[in-house]
Amino acid sequence: MVVPVFLDCIDRVKNYKCHILLGDDFFHFKCDKCNNGQEEIKRYHLSWVDVVHITLFNLTHDPKISTSDSGGGSQFTSAERGPQEYGDGRTYFHYKADVARFIDKYWGYFWTKARGETWINSASSALSTNSTENVPDEGRFESGKAKYNKNGMWGLTDELRLPSSYDTSQQQKTRQIMYNIADDGTLQEIHSGGSGGAKKKRRGEGGIKSANSSKRSKPAPLSYASQDSSGAHALSRGKTKKRKSESKSTWVVRMWPDIDNPPGPVKMSRDTTHTATQVQLDSTGLIMWNDKGYRLAKATHGVDTGTWYYEINILEGLKPEWNLRMGWSQISGDLQAPCGFDYYSYSMRANPPTCFHVAYGFPYGEPIKQHDVLGILIHLPKLDAIERQDIDERKWQTGELYRPFNYTRPESERPIDAPPDVPPLPILRGSEIEYFLNGKSLGNAFQDLYLGKYHPAISSYMGGKIELNFGPNFRFPPPAAWKDSKVRAISELEYEKPIPNKEASSQPVVPKAEAGMILSMGTNNEKNQSLVVESNGTKAPANDMPSDNKQENATTSTDSKVDNPDQASQDKQ
Repeated sequence: MVVPVFLDCIDRVKNYKCHILLGDDFFHFKCDKCNNGQEEIKRYHLSWVDVVHITLFNLTHDPKISTSDSGGGSQFTSAERGPQEYGDGRTYFHYKADVARFIDKYWGYFWTKARGETWINSASSALSTNSTENVPDEGRFESGKAKYNKNGMWGLTDELRLPSSYDTSQQQKTRQIMYNIADDGTLQEIHSGGSGGAKKKRRGEGGIKSANSSKRSKPAPLSYASQDSSGAHALSRGKTKKRKSESKSTWVVRMWPDIDNPPGPVKMSRDTTHTATQVQLDSTGLIMWNDKGYRLAKATHGVDTGTWYYEINILEGLKPEWNLRMGWSQISGDLQAPCGFDYYSYSMRANPPTCFHVAYGFPYGEPIKQHDVLGILIHLPKLDAIERQDIDERKWQTGELYRPFNYTRPESERPIDAPPDVPPLPILRGSEIEYFLNGKSLGNAFQDLYLGKYHPAISSYMGGKIELNFGPNFRFPPPAAWKDSKVRAISELEYEKPIPNKEASSQPVVPKAEAGMILSMGTNNEKNQSLVVESNGTKAPANDMPSDNKQENATTSTDSKVDNPDQASQDKQ
């Protein structure tokens, strides 16, 4: 029989009772009379939905917490974080600015496990899966997006109902005891094999495979990615030499290999390595839009050193709620998310004008409207020998299957105060991005970018439509020089197609049975990128590839990171 107990009556918790969060009663307690004269208190296993519910319960009922722990300072505007009220009597909070921030702060209170690379995705999934949209009668969470078109905002369906009250009688009987609790409140994992304290091994927890189980080949320098007769990249990898798997002391992230710039003019790429399948491009590859939520498209050509510039003409939006995010992205930037979502991309949003990196935004510039011209400049200082070698070793090798690899550095090099999901990429000191609106500089947007090869990158939202101008004739020409570096148009990257090497095979090494295979991998703190590798690098025969609908579903599968729980990576305006 379960009997309610006041915390003040439990001697064991006197040192930490003030730190127990509101609404959290997931504890197993035995009094001294039932336990041979000694009080016993243990922590039950918490699921992600429990943790998210406890978080929203505290944000809702403790004004001190909701004002001090939410918002992320200048990274989110006041309209992009909680608390917010929209007229239904509930209080709403942003899943990343408020909920994820709270969980991150109290992580050690809930668990002893390490943060996986996709932990924010797990919290997002708990919100959407247990919303009133998916569970009409017993949904715990209300979506601000569904009710008020407020992206990323969530509230409690019943603000007075405790999280544990949603447990069925069967769940109450089977919930496991996971931790002893020390006198100071510290969790101590129970390792015994008994039914009350065994820890189950959970499939897929922690995101991608650990470095211990991953192997990669060391790419050789590459001058030109082989092409088939149609000029398409043959994105395939064959047999590679393997080296020892990385040790536990290795700081590691999964990345996609860079691809050498193709011959021909610069335009937005149609390859599934560069552009989400949902993005629409006209026949020139210079006009693009997207009908639904944010998806990312990258240009065919990229740069890793020098100062480069391109323009975007803002066309009439196809829907009233259109929006855009415009900037630069490495090849590993997530295609099923906005530009600026992860560590690999940087962007400016049209409205409200905001800069984004790692999904954190800060006000910047002026509102962008139809017929405006946005110039985007990136400055990447000259690379030293070590930086050049680093870039070269990330390149895709001709004739091998295109797949992610482990980028590593010693764990000892990780900054002490670095977030757990920060990648081990070096910083290119002196690098920067600046935007120009109708020829007027909006000031510096980003400094000290991650070392890498950057492509012009655009994300369109709900019919946002643009026309790209890669030069050389710009409507608003950029400065002639930038920090003693000549400012060059992206169009200068165009070059003639070399004479084909007759000895080199233009066909992929991968067997035909593997054509159209789906590759998924974690690109950052929170995101898996999925793409289709086809037998000729662009489009496989109809009998080898799924229909457009199936292909879209594949790229938003449960293996892909969905950052915004409102819908699949779409609606973070």
